[in-house]
Amino acid sequence: MTSPVRHGLARLAIFDARAWAYLWSYFRKRRWLVALVAVLGALQSAMVLPGLFVVRFAFDHAVPKGQVGVLIACGAGLVALRLAASGVALVVRAMSLKLTKAAICEIRRDLIAALYAMPRDYFGRNDAARVQTRIVMETERIDNLTSVLLSTMLPAALSTLCLTGALIHLNAWLVLILAGLLPFIWLSTLLGGRYVKREVRAFQQAFEGFSRGVQFVLRQMDLTRVRGFEDAELSRQTQGLRQLETSGVRMAMSFAVSAQIQSNLTGIGGLLLLVGGGVAVIHHAMSLGDLMAFYLAAGALNDAANRLMSVAPELIVGDESLRKLLAMGDETQATGYSGAGTLAFQGAVSLRDVDFTYDGKPVLKGLSLDLEPGSRTAIVGPNGAGKSTIVNLILGFYHPDRGELAADGHPYETLDLKALRRQIGVVMQRPTFFTGTIAENLAYGWPDVPREAVVRAARQACADAFIEALPQGYDTVIGEGGALISGGEAQRLAIARALIGGPKLVILDEPTNHLDVDAIGEIMGRVTADPIHASVLIISHDMTVVGFADRVLRLRAGALKPLSSGAVAAATE
Repeated sequence: MTSPVRHGLARLAIFDARAWAYLWSYFRKRRWLVALVAVLGALQSAMVLPGLFVVRFAFDHAVPKGQVGVLIACGAGLVALRLAASGVALVVRAMSLKLTKAAICEIRRDLIAALYAMPRDYFGRNDAARVQTRIVMETERIDNLTSVLLSTMLPAALSTLCLTGALIHLNAWLVLILAGLLPFIWLSTLLGGRYVKREVRAFQQAFEGFSRGVQFVLRQMDLTRVRGFEDAELSRQTQGLRQLETSGVRMAMSFAVSAQIQSNLTGIGGLLLLVGGGVAVIHHAMSLGDLMAFYLAAGALNDAANRLMSVAPELIVGDESLRKLLAMGDETQATGYSGAGTLAFQGAVSLRDVDFTYDGKPVLKGLSLDLEPGSRTAIVGPNGAGKSTIVNLILGFYHPDRGELAADGHPYETLDLKALRRQIGVVMQRPTFFTGTIAENLAYGWPDVPREAVVRAARQACADAFIEALPQGYDTVIGEGGALISGGEAQRLAIARALIGGPKLVILDEPTNHLDVDAIGEIMGRVTADPIHASVLIISHDMTVVGFADRVLRLRAGALKPLSSGAVAAATE
């Protein structure tokens, strides 16, 4: 097939085959259960057929002969068939729910796992609110989609096949008349699908904007109030809400218009059957029983067709959601480390001839660094020189463009980086906290650590005094991001958290923000003198902190150069 033709067909297509293959991958291992649902759905559909012949028998034999008992028996049989079909429908619904919820659970888990595997800069380049909205909202829509597919569309499609066969058996000519509507149904589905897809995309964009707006309001509450900007910010957010309102109405109307068009087409089909069947009975081409059975079958077919058509908007919404999740995966890449080896880490890390480029800009060039057990190393340099990049490389958040990293002589490519990180304590440049108690924040990642170890780490970071002075002590709630404690208190807690678990390497990236000189001296003295920690790496502009290192390196032009003891002493005076 030529490229222009393929491109033209792709533009005509409403659905993305790759997106649906992605969805099917979560059902493939349960395909036998899917097949069982299909079989039961076919059984449910086939249970309509005996009722048609019971109706024909009633009107062709029982009614003309006045056989009231036979007519009552026919009615009882129809009730029994209906109850049996309802029972099968409930079984199909229960099985489809089990299938759907299990698959959605795996999709959500894999998405969260993918986030943990992303390079650290992914979260800087992408709006957190947008990523959160996509994962939460799109998976909820896919949940609805799969539920509709298994519990509504599959039984309706099977019913359509069974009823079409029955109608052909009863009167093939009338079915041929109905077939004349198929081109119109196909065209209306194609054009209506494009219309619905356009409105769905607009609504999803407006909803993502609404989600980002709410998160902005929550995160920037203090800034907005300090600037006296509440009214203007509310006005700005209201504009987004109006857009969401308009797009929501337009999307709902697109669903309604599409449904009405399909309903009218199927209704026209029913009228054609009524007229055509009446003419056939008048000319004795059909019996009254045949017509009643045919009309009931056509009514059931109309109902099944309407159910099929009614799920078209859900399919379009789900297709858009699947595409967005795929796009999110396409625009991200894992760090490149996939080793499984573990080791009793002693604190030795080496970087050999490392090059690293960020957004096309060279940051590190042929950089080498050795951290030995028991060493106290500090790295200084101007903002943007790449100091934090070195930390991210050591933690395995980034993969170098060239060169190699090793822990205790083992290449990073061979190691389980999660297991290695558990033996490293880190104070990041911007430490984060979650809504919870002080103890919960300190012990995060170490759920079984005893309270004594938490207290010991707090004491080592000079945080125990202010914690014990609080009314609830270690059980005091600190708020989202540590909003209920001061900056200095938050910094002490960050240092204490890094010391939980007895790490063999402690990395302190600008650890003394919000701390006074006396506190810096006391905390750094305790951390660097502790014999439990095999090595300490300090990243700082504060030469008071740097003075606790045995070796000071300056990062300049992407490479590390030793800083003389005299230069360090002069800077700390």
